[in-house]
Amino acid sequence: MKNNLLKLLTNNKEVRIYITDVTDVLEHSKLKNFKTDFSKELYIRMFTCCCLLRGFLTEKEQRLDVSIRFKKEGHSVYCNIDGDGNIHCTFSSKLRIFNGEFKDLVGKGSTLSISRGSWMGGMFTGTIELNANSIEGCFLDFYSRSEQIETIFRTWVRNGIVRGCMIQPLPFAQNDNIKYVIDSVDKNQNSISTGEWADLPNKVFSYANVIEEYKIQVECNCSREMFFGILMSVEKEELKLSIQLNKTEELECGICGNKYLFNTDDLKEIVKIKEAIDGE
Repeated sequence: MKNNLLKLLTNNKEVRIYITDVTDVLEHSKLKNFKTDFSKELYIRMFTCCCLLRGFLTEKEQRLDVSIRFKKEGHSVYCNIDGDGNIHCTFSSKLRIFNGEFKDLVGKGSTLSISRGSWMGGMFTGTIELNANSIEGCFLDFYSRSEQIETIFRTWVRNGIVRGCMIQPLPFAQNDNIKYVIDSVDKNQNSISTGEWADLPNKVFSYANVIEEYKIQVECNCSREMFFGILMSVEKEELKLSIQLNKTEELECGICGNKYLFNTDDLKEIVKIKEAIDGE
């Protein structure tokens, strides 16, 4: 399988660029279980953004957990990205049949949380309220507000090809140079989204060099422990509310379709671990 995630660094060493092609990977997802065009497109774009985030992981044992709770009750997303390039993106059953607009999901009460670390005890990174008009905008807001790093996300679905690009300036980058990269990506989006993958670095990103190449895995090695780790990224207050309501959390693997149930005792154990990590 080709390396479908590339990390580039501009010649002036001021801006990192990540590009990914997830067309083949998505063929192994459970998109057929999604009932609306909106939910399918949201899944594709969410999955693509998470594939781009894999570029931040430099060690195999590292992982990123992404948790989104939309404004509408029961509409949630859990994504796990590990250092081997496995991406698992899970939509709740209500979100898989949602047939509205993105603006109906965001606003007061909606949150995006990202944690980074090892499988069972990642360091909590941050949480923001969702107010952007796209999933790409939500990720931009997270990194701008939580980590004070402006990180630009672009995703494209064209002619059966699904690709994405992430632009992250380094701390000392000049504004003019950042603007040049963003404008160049937007100007050449047709070539980036549909051109020959192998030709993109030289033809479209001639002002940058490829410094790392990764594979986004199509194999599924999901487990109950992995989804336990995903639930670790959910805020304690939300977990406690589920416990209070005696609710069971069901997570479905976005690749193989396996379902994992977590009862209130499981949720209590997760809360206990999170409180120990936070020193409570």
